[in-house]
Amino acid sequence: MLYENRGQTGFFSEMSEYQITTREFFSTTLLDSLRRNFDVKDVLIFYFDTLGNFLAWTTPEGVRTDSADHPYREFASGDVVRNIIYQEAVRDRLTYFNVTPRLYRSTDIIGPADYEHSSYVRFLEENFRAHYSVTMAFGINAYIQVAFFKNRADGDFTGQEMEQLREIYVYVANSYKIFKKYEQAQIIASIQGQVVASGERAYLVTDDFMHVMSYNETARDYLEDLLGAAAAKEFGSDRPCTWLPFLLGGEEDASKDHVLTRTVKDYVFKVYTYDRTYSNGIVDRYHWITISKKEQERVFEPSETDTVLTPAEQKVAELMYGGLTYRAIADELVVSYHTVKKHVQNIYAKCGVNSRYELYKWLEEREA
Repeated sequence: MLYENRGQTGFFSEMSEYQITTREFFSTTLLDSLRRNFDVKDVLIFYFDTLGNFLAWTTPEGVRTDSADHPYREFASGDVVRNIIYQEAVRDRLTYFNVTPRLYRSTDIIGPADYEHSSYVRFLEENFRAHYSVTMAFGINAYIQVAFFKNRADGDFTGQEMEQLREIYVYVANSYKIFKKYEQAQIIASIQGQVVASGERAYLVTDDFMHVMSYNETARDYLEDLLGAAAAKEFGSDRPCTWLPFLLGGEEDASKDHVLTRTVKDYVFKVYTYDRTYSNGIVDRYHWITISKKEQERVFEPSETDTVLTPAEQKVAELMYGGLTYRAIADELVVSYHTVKKHVQNIYAKCGVNSRYELYKWLEEREA
């Protein structure tokens, strides 16, 4: 047997402890744990974006991001193994939470007639002194791949070794699933804090794969009123929500510093972006969406003395009207995030409003 499978308990223990303090699961720490617990030595981690573009790879020595002289740069377009993995992952809508083994043996993909003279073998020989590979696919559209290598003298991966690798896949995939759930719980908590600070009553939190990860009952009620009971049934489902793409818009609309506004019938949706970035170049994008109901607007008749904003408050109000987040406003005015929050509290009090949407209406009425 090539690998020792007695180490699954040690592997789970190490990775469970590791997830509490780390921002990244697929790293040199994972490679070290595989080596210690399964006697795996020749392993490489590849990172891509969700569209299949190469970002970086990790060896036991560390991360090497894409660059003009990266060894993978010229080979990327001809990597038939990677192309098959990506196509099948897109077809199957692969996500973080898959634990069903997805293994790709290079000789199964290329075939014996062409394998020995293929560019894939030349790439393995020149960069890793290897001749055969088995690649595991993880994450959205297989944007993370873990490749295991063997040299020509040791021969191709046997059926027994493939079974052992399938077991290792399950150990890694389940650890990764736990890690992502822990990480996303922290992200949701952070976003919920921003929602509370904004004063909005109804909100959703989504990932970029069109899943509703968190919401409150007010948002659910609003969406049932707008889209029917079937829309709310998609909350918390493993399947993407069919109505989310309309709200989130295209990539050209996305910005971490601006707010996307969509009005549908009697509801106003504000879409905020939250990006989680990693050293390997991967960006996981989340959104929090607030919902305001137009029919709940108040008619504002503020007195002159109650609504005089200071120059600083006026500038903050203008930037809020322009769609900037609190953080972007702080950067624009070169002040702290907490200073912006204090200005917003004063603005809301002086204008008699309780949300960004109500402030928009107040400002519009003032300009009329």
